[in-house]
Amino acid sequence: MKDWLNEATDIAAQVARQVHKKYSTYFAVDDVRQECLLWVVGHEEKVKGWLEPEQNREDYQGGVRQLAKTLSRHAERYCRKLKSQRVGYEIRDEVYYSPALLSELLPHVWSDVAPTQDATKPRVSGGAGAAAEGGNYVAAIFDVRAALEKLQPDDRIVLQYKFFENFNYSQLAIALEISDSTAHRKVSGALRRLCNELGGENPFVSKKRKPNADL
Repeated sequence: MKDWLNEATDIAAQVARQVHKKYSTYFAVDDVRQECLLWVVGHEEKVKGWLEPEQNREDYQGGVRQLAKTLSRHAERYCRKLKSQRVGYEIRDEVYYSPALLSELLPHVWSDVAPTQDATKPRVSGGAGAAAEGGNYVAAIFDVRAALEKLQPDDRIVLQYKFFENFNYSQLAIALEISDSTAHRKVSGALRRLCNELGGENPFVSKKRKPNADL
């Protein structure tokens, strides 16, 4: 079994590579890895406890997972801060897109006119900084349009039928010659892939239930 520092170094490198994927345009992965290692050194006793080699295998693996999760959150915060400095915006201006927020935006994406948010309706939030919450609804729609172009044609067609043509799942199933359950899965999958193209959901908001469960 590796000693705690070697194990922590390997975990930090893996986490850095994973988190850096969304930020590769702005800085090098080594910056993220170095930040993770600094966190490890600064929390030596805690990390040693998680990676204590004398504990049973189950506890040890739990410690590995805890360190990876903690470093992932720390690395994400670091990357967000560094990106904001490089690009020139405030952290509070960041935008996260959840499937629920996308389902609100998508009916307008294919329209020539992008409406502003109806102040009398409850707001659908993808987390802190969601565009519809910050009054930048039009910018959000253009973000979604750009992300749609990166999807496979089948995903775009499914989303257009469901959210612009307002097909229910039975109508969608007939149009695509598939079952209702398959139509439901296709919509959920397309929404998830669109969300990922936009950078994913807010990593700092817990997911107690799937926001698109009632679509």
